[in-house]
Amino acid sequence: MSDSGTLFPNIFQPAATLKAYAPLGVKFWENQESALEGLKEFADGWFARRHKGMQAALETAQHIGDADTPSDILQEYQTWLTREMELLAEDGKAYQQQVLRAGVHLSAQPNDQQMPRGAAHASARPEASQADKRRTG
Repeated sequence: MSDSGTLFPNIFQPAATLKAYAPLGVKFWENQESALEGLKEFADGWFARRHKGMQAALETAQHIGDADTPSDILQEYQTWLTREMELLAEDGKAYQQQVLRAGVHLSAQPNDQQMPRGAAHASARPEASQADKRRTG
């Protein structure tokens, strides 16, 4: 009992555990930054497409007011509807790309491609942690 090594054999294990999981925390926040950038890009594109759609609707309304025949009115409407459907398809494509990018970020893991098994694993092999430092640093 007088041997201090046997009284507290795992005193530094919690710190080793936190250190072992630190790359996961860093990766999480890097992914958050990427996700926010992607969402901003998606939102900016969506607003740009909505602005184009609004301008097209305004022009269509003006042309319909100037139309001479019902056929001209129908042609203006058809042109506007076609453009709206194209913009809607662009929205869908942009959304799909955003979801795919988010999936890639969610599935990404830290440099060693595995989650640590525990602090005992990391502290039991100090030579492995030195090798990891050389590989990542």
